[in-house]
Amino acid sequence: MRPVTVLYTGGTIGMRPGPDGLGPDAAFEGAFRAAVTARDFHWLETPHLLDSSAMGPQDWQTIADLSCDISGGLVILHGTDTMAYTAAALSFLLHDLGAPVVLTGAQIPMQSEGSDAAANAELALDVAARSPRAEVMIAFGGALLRGNRAVKCHAQNPEAFCSPNFPALNGAESVQFAHPFTGRQISPVGVLKLYPGIGAEALGGFAHLPGLVVEAFGSGNMPGEGTSFHAGLMLARRRGQEIVVVTQTGGGQVAARTYAAGASVAQLGLIPGGDLTTPAAVTKLGWLLAQGLRGNDLADAMARPVAGEMS
Repeated sequence: MRPVTVLYTGGTIGMRPGPDGLGPDAAFEGAFRAAVTARDFHWLETPHLLDSSAMGPQDWQTIADLSCDISGGLVILHGTDTMAYTAAALSFLLHDLGAPVVLTGAQIPMQSEGSDAAANAELALDVAARSPRAEVMIAFGGALLRGNRAVKCHAQNPEAFCSPNFPALNGAESVQFAHPFTGRQISPVGVLKLYPGIGAEALGGFAHLPGLVVEAFGSGNMPGEGTSFHAGLMLARRRGQEIVVVTQTGGGQVAARTYAAGASVAQLGLIPGGDLTTPAAVTKLGWLLAQGLRGNDLADAMARPVAGEMS
């Protein structure tokens, strides 16, 4: 077995009740060690413990920086709300992994009755110590998932995460990815989910961002020529905004040429996201934008798998 480090970032797993509700417990290490008494590991914490709903690109960078200095397997204790975003981001930010990086957390705090925390922690620690997979994963609810293929699919159930376009992992299989780029930053990117009657005004709040992920209908369908939304997309493209299109259905992929309603993707130079999840599309686009890629170079890079994030 390899040595293991546990990096605590906050989240439900380590929370305790307070006057305003549950909040991160700064003294959580003792409770965690008491719950996994048969395990040996080194303990680290991020400078600020956060509810994961408050995390963003700078926090992903902080976690990546701390991870790079760790030898052996790594377990990251993280809130569930944005765990899939952090897992996807780390799959791009961390290069030449020699051991597993496993994110886990809990739906119920470890120090509360009926918690799922100990079981999730045991699974993550076992994978970090034993698995030959040198990639970023999520261990949760008895499942081991590729980090950049996972999404949170239930707000309360112990089986909180699913992988709509890729099967759960076989822990015995070895895998290694060769990153074509080595950037260590992620630019902020917006996400817009289409809805019936959407117009150009929905795009206005994203005008300051270099990139946008659009969750389109079905196979990549969206309002076409002659609509306010189409005009708004044209304006966004003229100002240089790079736009990736994914499906809002969760499973499947963008196949924009299937229906006439998907013609806007090609007409406007939008980038089809294939079967990328929204967390993977957001973090991959932001990662590539931070390295200066634009236009055809960006589209080509988005279309190529980097860390197993797309088919």
